[in-house]
Amino acid sequence: MTLRRFRLIFCLSTISITCLAATTCLAQKDPGVRGGLQNTGGGLQAQGKKIPPPPLISVNPSEATVTDNEKLLFFEGILRAGQLESTCDNCAMVTDGSPAVRNPLNGLAEADPIFPQFTTNSNGLGARHNADQCFACHAQPTLGGSGGFLVPNPVQVAQGLPAGQPENPQFNLIPHRFGKQNVVPSFELQYGPIREVRFIYKVDANGDIIRDDRGNPIPDGGVHQLWTVRGIQHDSTIPSCSLVQPDFEKQVRQHNVAFRIPLQMLGLGLIESIQDREILAHQAATASARAAFGIAGRPNRSGNDGTITRFGWKAQNKSITMFAGEAYNVEMGITNEIFPTATEEDPGCNGLNKPEPNDVTRTATDDSFNQSFTNPLHILADWMEFQVMMRFTDGPQPDPHPSQSARRGKDVFNDTGCALCHTPTMQTAPVMNSAVLQNRPVNLYSDILLHDMGVGLADGISQGQAGPGEFRTTPLWGVGQRIFFLHDGRTSDLLEAIEAHRSPGSEANAVIDSFNHLRVSDKQAVLDFLRSL
Repeated sequence: MTLRRFRLIFCLSTISITCLAATTCLAQKDPGVRGGLQNTGGGLQAQGKKIPPPPLISVNPSEATVTDNEKLLFFEGILRAGQLESTCDNCAMVTDGSPAVRNPLNGLAEADPIFPQFTTNSNGLGARHNADQCFACHAQPTLGGSGGFLVPNPVQVAQGLPAGQPENPQFNLIPHRFGKQNVVPSFELQYGPIREVRFIYKVDANGDIIRDDRGNPIPDGGVHQLWTVRGIQHDSTIPSCSLVQPDFEKQVRQHNVAFRIPLQMLGLGLIESIQDREILAHQAATASARAAFGIAGRPNRSGNDGTITRFGWKAQNKSITMFAGEAYNVEMGITNEIFPTATEEDPGCNGLNKPEPNDVTRTATDDSFNQSFTNPLHILADWMEFQVMMRFTDGPQPDPHPSQSARRGKDVFNDTGCALCHTPTMQTAPVMNSAVLQNRPVNLYSDILLHDMGVGLADGISQGQAGPGEFRTTPLWGVGQRIFFLHDGRTSDLLEAIEAHRSPGSEANAVIDSFNHLRVSDKQAVLDFLRSL
């Protein structure tokens, strides 16, 4: 090789490397969580700073507003959703339903200074559970949001000691609170997503997958709670509880687990107020455009009345009332009128004389435990107050001052075909029992339909009429302030979440191909737009 030729090849190689580096530097990038990580109750915030409450639905003063009674129920619902649960029916550290905590420095009850709470003020925690208060899994970027990080040592924070670095509350706070003796499974990472686990197939007492007479594994699909109350303090009625956790690591090795992360609860009352005919009208109006992209989509429907179900990752729940009752029983083990049977009935771990169902409409003749039938705010059970709170919580609000790139990204988002599933706006019913919910635009960015997302996202779980690879179009309002994405929280990068929509058999393949053919600046505009929501 001549020296001149060597120099030419070297120069061309240098140019190629330089261009590659420039391309990398100019590549589109998720700008990150808008507003940062806010739901820490310390650490990343000023120590001891309270997380703001869920936003009450607000409209223009000239229009209908939330009534005084609705406001009272809404704020009572916030108190109930924040309660920290104890296991027996009379061993809360302070009066049931009280918004007070006991100061560990002087032993006196005082206003709760931080979140998460460190003093139990409610009863009913089940022998098996995933969480011990609603907001533990719904606090990013505000109470009622999606899952995020919490300060792991609220007692120390209350004592004025330094807060630990906020982390996944399933890593240390919930599994070990009050002396619980739980082993944290490998999929609950310190700075990873809050995950509940479902088993794809049923297993026997040894953790082996059960098969039918033909050798086929028998489907399960149910939630298997992470934690037990074994070793918990403050309850003298269950000293001999010996429950053990499922062998999660064996199920991981058998590829028999499917994960779900918490969805936000903001704006659910508005979504519930959308009529079926509105959903179907949008589906019909976009039929030809969707067909051009190979997008189908169908509603999940109630097996009882045939109407469209719309809540949960697979739209498996009909109403927020159903969701509230199920969450109390499945996630916290608290029985109620909708789910009156405990998921774990071991007598040695459920407390002495603990009534079932535990959380029901109050009939007490006085209000000594905030359970008087004559007090309108205290008649409803906790789980019912929880659904009232969700009903009157406003939807997530977009960035009021989006960048020029974000504004352009909205048009690119529509032109690329993303809006064919992520319907920007629907309208609530023209007449509602609550005037503040009626005839309102809901900027949810979802068609509330099921779509087959292909083998890459399929979780092997069927719920209602939703198959193993089908998921409801996740509403995108508020996505700019979420930390983790997709049903299992596999990524915190919006670009990776978009690309994960492309996989064999996915209805989104043509749309993602369209996105991938965009200029880098246009891809960036889409990411900026999403983070502005």
